[in-house]
Amino acid sequence: MIMTASKRDDSPTTKHLVVNFTKRDLILYALGIGCCSEDNKGEELRFVYERHPSFQMFPTFLLAMYFAAESKSKGHSGIRPFPPESMSLSRNESGIIPTMFLKNADDVQELKHLPILHMSQSLVFHNEILPLNTNTDGDDHPVTIDLQTRILSIRPRSVGTFVTTETTYYQEESCIATAQMTALVFGLSPEKVVSWQGSDKIVPTNTNLTTKNIATKKTMHEFNIPPNAALLYRLSGDYNPIHVEGTDGDNHDPILHGLCTMGYAARAILQHMKRFSKRDMRMTEIRCNFVKPVFIGDAIRVEVCCVNDGIDDHVSVCFCVYRSSSGEKLVDKGYATLLQSKTAASRL
Repeated sequence: MIMTASKRDDSPTTKHLVVNFTKRDLILYALGIGCCSEDNKGEELRFVYERHPSFQMFPTFLLAMYFAAESKSKGHSGIRPFPPESMSLSRNESGIIPTMFLKNADDVQELKHLPILHMSQSLVFHNEILPLNTNTDGDDHPVTIDLQTRILSIRPRSVGTFVTTETTYYQEESCIATAQMTALVFGLSPEKVVSWQGSDKIVPTNTNLTTKNIATKKTMHEFNIPPNAALLYRLSGDYNPIHVEGTDGDNHDPILHGLCTMGYAARAILQHMKRFSKRDMRMTEIRCNFVKPVFIGDAIRVEVCCVNDGIDDHVSVCFCVYRSSSGEKLVDKGYATLLQSKTAASRL
């Protein structure tokens, strides 16, 4: 599915942010999702070593930049508070839900202390990032990306309130990608929230395709989540304390970031494509639902199946993630598309 690139707008919930990243940030992100943890000389070296002849950005890297983006006037660096500015979508307030959608403005204090859980995510590329940083002076010059973030819907439910947001990424006025995220403010009573649905379309993640009903070109990929996984991944921008401290009453180890799990799944997809195709493929879309948490120390199994087989240089796959020890499904409705590259990979 290809989404139409969103136009810049100035609706009440829209924020315009900016983020700068360097090769160091690309490498730190790739290491955070486990690249080269099994083989430090294989295909994944291109994501973690700046002198590799095909050094490039890992496909899901832009999703992490959502958490690091800030207003141009701030220009902060280092550890940032959580929720980040990108999740505080109204201009003059903090919090994932603006006060205008709370029935009582005093409830904003309760909102600040409730856990926020990542429920679903999509990312669609519209254009490749321009090949920057081709200089040979040895300096790691930053790349600048502009972000436009806005609320698409607010849905109060008995378990809490679901908030769907859209983030559009721009580079030099060119729209390069669009992402949609649904988060759950766990425990926020529906009696305290005003339900709202915008006019823009939300990307569906309820595809009927599953790895169990497709037998064509199926692969299974095992990953062990190391004890320091969340501690390393959080340095890419998501400083939600539940990934270190866990949740109240939680008898498990801390929860791994949903986007980190998605990164592991994207690694499995690229490994799958390398096994079945000799062509240079680039990811153009990925989306999934987070069903149950991945805990630090878990072993996970990613199942990947081809949906089509290179029709018009285009490959679609579906994927799911399971806990190896119990078989529990952790990530569902996973879907990705890849396109044969017509040009060399972007060098950053």
